[in-house]
Amino acid sequence: MKINIMCPKGSFGSLNYLANIMKQIIGNNVTISGNNPKEDYKPNYLNLLIDEGISSIIYKRKADVWWTDTPAMIPTSRHNLKKILQEEKLFNKHYTVSKFNYNHYKQLGIPVEEIIIPRPINPILFNYYTDYNNTTFDIITIGKMDSCDRKNLAIQRDVVLNLDVKYCVVSNAWMPKRPNIVQYNFGSISDEFKAQLLTQSKFLLWTSFVEGFGLPVLEAMAVGTIPIYSDVPAHNEFAVGIPIKPVDKITTFCYGVKVVKYLIDKKDVIEAIKYALGLSREEYTNLQYECMNKAIEVYNDFITKLPLLLNPDT
Repeated sequence: MKINIMCPKGSFGSLNYLANIMKQIIGNNVTISGNNPKEDYKPNYLNLLIDEGISSIIYKRKADVWWTDTPAMIPTSRHNLKKILQEEKLFNKHYTVSKFNYNHYKQLGIPVEEIIIPRPINPILFNYYTDYNNTTFDIITIGKMDSCDRKNLAIQRDVVLNLDVKYCVVSNAWMPKRPNIVQYNFGSISDEFKAQLLTQSKFLLWTSFVEGFGLPVLEAMAVGTIPIYSDVPAHNEFAVGIPIKPVDKITTFCYGVKVVKYLIDKKDVIEAIKYALGLSREEYTNLQYECMNKAIEVYNDFITKLPLLLNPDT
């Protein structure tokens, strides 16, 4: 069976990366196509769409199977999703990646299967291990700065510049040069080098105000780098580490639609970092093993459910 992974290249920078991970896992008979929904659909292929779900309806992207997420996007009446779904056969099966996404789609009246299929990570990460006594950095950040700053990278920058920590940042966000800071541009490093950077870092700092899934958290957990993470949907369904509780939830405007935003306070980020750096070696190791075991569990869950994505008649 030939498989065509349809992956629009828009604001959500991790999707094309994810498509290539899927190609690596599935095997040789896989092509990856981009932004044109009419031309990208390939007859005599299984067409699998990896995308954000709300925009895919708005742009009428058709595929045999949808596997989508959403950062809590709330379309307005002018988008008329109900009419589009009635007039267009956009998919045979629609799966999502978290219970949060599932509930969000159901509330919006978007058809979705009950079975949750999590996102996969590159399995090479399971070959790496973070040794507490042999790390270079206290904290690493991996994330793309976008127009909405959904990762709260501005907060991270302010926090790190006021703390005496050794910091590695993989991002397109501007960061002033400091002796204790090393920066790599987002998308410029290989998976092998990313794994090495993770294993050189005790903690991943992850402060998104909402997530469809939250792949870097799972990547860090796989190698035993403990996430310091905002305890918000959807990555709090699987994340193990040090949570940062949101102080409030609001609706704001982003990506051309309304979105749900969980507010993260800078002082709570600072407190979480200080707590993390104060863990004893034994406390760190125990939490580290919980992270790695959970990452394996999530990956195995994906592998078990992968046939559902590749067989829309199931």
